[in-house]
Amino acid sequence: MLEREIKLHVPAKARLALEQELRGQQATEIALHALYFDTAGRELAQAKIALRLRREGEHWIQTLKMPGADALSRIEINHPRTEPTLDLSLYESGELKSVFTRLKNPLALCYETRIKRLLRKIRTRYGTVELAYDQGTVCAGSLELPVCEIEFELLSGRIQSLFTLSKKWTQRFGLILDLRSKAERGDTLASAAQAAAGTSAAAGLPTAANLAERLAKPRRAGLPKLKSAMSLHQAYLACVDDCSGQIIRNATFVAGVDAAQADEALRAEHVHQLRVGIRRLRSCWKLYKDWSAPAAPLLDTQLRQHFAAFGETRDDDVVRYTIAPQLERAGMPACILPQASAHGPGHAAALASGPAFQILLLDLLASAIGPETGPAAKTAEPLPNAAVQAVPASAGAEEKALPLKLALVRRLNKWLARIVQQGSQFQELAIEDQHDLRKKVKRLRYGLNFSEALLSRSTLERVLAALTQAQDTLGELNDLYVAEQAYRALLDNQPQAWFAVGWLRSMQTQKKREAQAMFKVLAKAGKLKS
Repeated sequence: MLEREIKLHVPAKARLALEQELRGQQATEIALHALYFDTAGRELAQAKIALRLRREGEHWIQTLKMPGADALSRIEINHPRTEPTLDLSLYESGELKSVFTRLKNPLALCYETRIKRLLRKIRTRYGTVELAYDQGTVCAGSLELPVCEIEFELLSGRIQSLFTLSKKWTQRFGLILDLRSKAERGDTLASAAQAAAGTSAAAGLPTAANLAERLAKPRRAGLPKLKSAMSLHQAYLACVDDCSGQIIRNATFVAGVDAAQADEALRAEHVHQLRVGIRRLRSCWKLYKDWSAPAAPLLDTQLRQHFAAFGETRDDDVVRYTIAPQLERAGMPACILPQASAHGPGHAAALASGPAFQILLLDLLASAIGPETGPAAKTAEPLPNAAVQAVPASAGAEEKALPLKLALVRRLNKWLARIVQQGSQFQELAIEDQHDLRKKVKRLRYGLNFSEALLSRSTLERVLAALTQAQDTLGELNDLYVAEQAYRALLDNQPQAWFAVGWLRSMQTQKKREAQAMFKVLAKAGKLKS
C-alpha cells in the first residue's frame, strides 16, 4: 500500500481554534497507542524502516513503513494482530526477508506514542483526503516529546488535493510544514534516552540544550544518488528532492519546532543551512535548465526574496565580528560602529513560521514531486499556483538526446570554461563582475556535488579543490568590500575610519592577487570526465 500525505506542526496559539473547528464538523475521535521496535544499534532506522504495533480502539495492527518515491510517499504494510506481539514471519518472503535476517541484534521496544486523534474525510475537486489532527506524546525511557500535528492523507484522486487543503489550512491556522514522521522524532528521542542511560547517574538526563541539539540537528547538503541509467528528469528530481529537504527541514527548526531550547549558535546554523539549501536549489535549476520542467518564475522570485530576508543580519555580523577585530589588531584607532540591525533573534523565526513562507515551502515541495501515475495521471491538471512551467520542445534538444553522464559533463565543462576565461583577468574586473563570478563559482561547485556519483574522481577532485580555494578567497574579498562600505559611511563624523578604508583597500588588492592565482590553478585542473 502506498501512503501519500503532508504533515504540518500545529503551533500552540492555533490549537484551540483548530480543535473547535474539527469538533464543529463532527470529526471522529479515536485513541491510539503505538509501540515502535528496533535493535539496540538502530538497524531498522538506519535502513529507513519503521516497525510498530498500534492499538486502534479494540484492535492491534502491525505496520511496517518504508520511504516511497518522494517526500510525500511511504510504503505501508499492515497486518491485524490479536495481541501486542510482533510476528516477523509476515516478512519471510520478498525483499523484506533479507532485512530481518541480517539483523545483528534482537528487536526490542524503543519508544511509544499515545495520541488522541480527531479524524474526518474531506472531498475536494481533486479527490478525497483524510484529515487527522493528532495531540499527544512520544516517549522513550524517561524522555518525552509533545506531539501536535495535522496530517492530510490522500485516499483517492490526485495529489493536488493534498496541496489545496494544506495551503488553505496553513493560511487559516499558521501551520508549519514538517517532513519528519513520528517514527523519525521517536528514533531521535530514543537515541537520546539510550545515550543518557549509558552515562553515569551523576551526569543525569540530557540538558535541554543537548536534547535540542539532537532533535533539531541542522540538515546539511547531501549527495544525490544519481545512476547512469537515469533520465535527465529523474536525475533532476533526485537533486531537487535533496535541496528541498535541506530547505524545509531547516525551516521547520528555524520556525521553532523542537528548537525552543536551542542556543543561538544552533539557531544561526539552521538559518545558514536553510540559505545554503536555497542556493543549491537555484543552482540545480540552472544545471537542468531546458532539460526538465523549470520552476515557475514566481517561485524563484519568492525564494530569492526570502534568501535575502534571512540573510539581512549577515553583513552587519561580518563587519562587527570578523573585520573589526582584525582592524583592532592592526592598530585601528577606536571607532564606534552603528547600532546593530534592528532584527533580533526572533526575526528569522517569525519569517520562517509565517504563512507566506510556509505556503512557499508547500509550492516548493510540489515542484519536487514527480508526475502522477495510474488512473489519476490521465486527468491530471497543473498544481494550483503551479510551481513548475512547461519546457519548450526545442530547448536543450541536443543535450537532452545525450545519456545523463555526457549531458552533465558537457554542461559542467561549459561552466568551467567560462569561469576560467573570466577568472584569467580577475584583477581587472569591476566589483559587480567579480561578484557575478563568485556566484558562478558557487553554482559550479554545487553542480559538481550534484553530479559527483557520475564523474571521474581524478579530475573531479582537482577541480573541486581549486574551486573551494577560489570560493573561500572570493568570499573573503566580498567581506572586505562590504566592510569598506560600512566604514566609508562613518568618515564624516569619525575621520579615524580612514585607517579602516586604507587597510581594507590594501587587503582587497592582496585578495585579488590570491584569487587570480586560484583561477590559474583551476585552469590547470583540466576538464571533467565521466
